[in-house]
Amino acid sequence: LKSFSLRLCNLVASCFATPARRFVLTRAMNCSATDPHHQAIAAPFILTSSLLRLLADSWRWVGVDGAVALRWLCWAPLALLALPFLQFFATAVIFQRLGSSVPLLLPCKRQLSEVDQMANPLCRAFPSLSGKLAWRPLGIFPSPVHRFTMSLGRSGDGDGEKVEFWAKREDLVSDRYAGNKVRSLQYILGALEACVEQDGAGLPAKPRLLVLGSGGSNLVVAAKVHAIGCGLDSSNASIEGLSCYPDAPEMDNTLNYLSSLSLPGSQSLFGAGWLSVLRAALVRRSGRSPGAWPWVLPPGGNCTPGVLGQVGAALELAEQIQSGEAPDPDGIVVALGSSCTAAGLALGVAAARAAGLVAFRKPGFKIYVQPVHPLLLMLQQRFGFYFSKWHPSAIRRNIEDAAAAIAARGGPDLSEAGVAVMLQELEITTHLDIVGTYGVHSEISLEARDAYLQSATGPSDAPGLWLCGHFTAKSFALMLRMLRSDIAEDRSPRTLIYWSSKSLVQPLGATDEWSAFTKQRDQSSALRTWAVAGGVCGHPDAPAASKGNAPRPVETPEQYRALMKRVAL
Repeated sequence: LKSFSLRLCNLVASCFATPARRFVLTRAMNCSATDPHHQAIAAPFILTSSLLRLLADSWRWVGVDGAVALRWLCWAPLALLALPFLQFFATAVIFQRLGSSVPLLLPCKRQLSEVDQMANPLCRAFPSLSGKLAWRPLGIFPSPVHRFTMSLGRSGDGDGEKVEFWAKREDLVSDRYAGNKVRSLQYILGALEACVEQDGAGLPAKPRLLVLGSGGSNLVVAAKVHAIGCGLDSSNASIEGLSCYPDAPEMDNTLNYLSSLSLPGSQSLFGAGWLSVLRAALVRRSGRSPGAWPWVLPPGGNCTPGVLGQVGAALELAEQIQSGEAPDPDGIVVALGSSCTAAGLALGVAAARAAGLVAFRKPGFKIYVQPVHPLLLMLQQRFGFYFSKWHPSAIRRNIEDAAAAIAARGGPDLSEAGVAVMLQELEITTHLDIVGTYGVHSEISLEARDAYLQSATGPSDAPGLWLCGHFTAKSFALMLRMLRSDIAEDRSPRTLIYWSSKSLVQPLGATDEWSAFTKQRDQSSALRTWAVAGGVCGHPDAPAASKGNAPRPVETPEQYRALMKRVAL
């Protein structure tokens, strides 16, 4: 029995014992074995390997009787192999706690007097919700829908074919900072404004909004820019950017980090901030004013108020389709990160139909979502992660929570219809070659970006698209692949609406970002290697990547400031 136990432990341990075998493991999990940002995936398995080796060695040198060996054989390997799953469930519990820290509140008096409730697409669709949700527009709406034409521009089937697509220009909703995060912040910052006005005087300290993201987070930048539009500044609220986890080094990501340093509100040291997040998750909330505990925005603004903002975007598009400003599409193409936008669009399609809008009625209509993170894609392939009911980051969970919030405030119960759209009309693609590494271009997304730059034309008075390696270039690559497939199979190309979610404006605030950056760089070796200028950049005015424009460490502000716009806040 002892010999058998030793052999079993050695066998399991050997699966993770060498870099080559760990490479096989991570490839089986659709992750990059050499990517430092995926080390957390394999770390529990490597720990398991070490502990099993230690166990095997202890049995070899210390006498263990058969009964003890049997107990170890039954429980120790199972307990150790459960570590990755325990890690995953613990993360789910923390994210549930964080997401629920951001409440939906009634509008304050100032909002009721200054904001036209019918400017909210959700209230236009369901007037019974008017006056029941704190909300601020934060931009210029509706966002336009533009028609583009381009050549598929690649050798092989369909080379040279001209196709058209439509773009929902969420990237143009604000001249300070645009993108899809603005929609989510309409409810999040609106609720914080209401909290400050109604309860601010009675709180022991200023309400805190902790914005959790990666180094290149769009959400951190958007929250800092638009907090001012809600009257939130250092005198009545604390907006704190937490770049807790790194994404891959690319200039698009560096620009966002520099923007966040230039804007009002604090910015954590690069890669730090997890302690603040954990403290916020443990704060007692029952019986207290919402402003008494820290509000934590999970990555992507993935919480019920954030999802409602994306529902409004889908309703707005439905109105544009009904009025003839946009065609009724065969599909919508959007990137899938935190799932906030995808969940809001699925629920928004159900809401548009319930409101009687003549949109999204084409046979075979689909919402095509392109994952951008290989780990989340693996979880979807293996376990149906995005369709689960229990995980707070899952599309289904977000749909059900947002539908319940609408119904609780006098709107229709859209839960069943929203889930039906998700199950029947939302298609999560599994193209690992498009996903590549989280946070940067894959070879396929870079090819799609180059094809766009070479041949795409849109309205003469409209700026071009920012196809970033983090999100938008990957969903654009999916759209091109679908159109190429249509041409190759002699079908009429589908009418697709591309969700352009990356802000066209890169804001530069009043704070000296270069001084803040150099101070952080001196404290963080990770930031010194992560922050780069040059190379691939999706900004329409950026020079093309070439041998003479390779990515290199940021050394002077002249390397990037030409791509940034000074904004008045």
